[in-house]
Amino acid sequence: MKRTHDFVILAAALLTACGGDGIGPQSGPLRLDAAVGRSSLGFGDTTSLVFRLRNVGNDSLVLAFSNTCQILPYITTRRSDEVVYPSGGAWGCYDALTSLTLAPGAEKVISVLVRGGAQAAYPAVSLLPGQYVAYARLEHRDFPLQSATVSFSVD
Repeated sequence: MKRTHDFVILAAALLTACGGDGIGPQSGPLRLDAAVGRSSLGFGDTTSLVFRLRNVGNDSLVLAFSNTCQILPYITTRRSDEVVYPSGGAWGCYDALTSLTLAPGAEKVISVLVRGGAQAAYPAVSLLPGQYVAYARLEHRDFPLQSATVSFSVD
């Protein structure tokens, strides 16, 4: 009976770790981190959202993708969780084989320039006054990761 009980606990732990939205824990060789330059923006101010995918393992990793989507940043409203970046709420990706190679200790950095309340020229993202949350996702079948969220506001 003890063995069955131990197996049930182990199975429940594994299902909990693998459940949810398919985004795995950051306990393997990759870390996806998020940072914001300034947490409060006034009208016309700019800041950067920076997302870093790091190989913290001892071996080089070659990540193969079936499309052009690799590390995808998102900005949502805090109140309604509505995606405001990318425009339309989802990324459009081309069907093409792509890869990303990370040596031990190497990182791939994605930045998003945000401008508060004012029209912004590409590549900056213009945001109306409000409270926002940003995060990034690694769209890989073997390493599905999501960064922690960072919060910021536009006044």
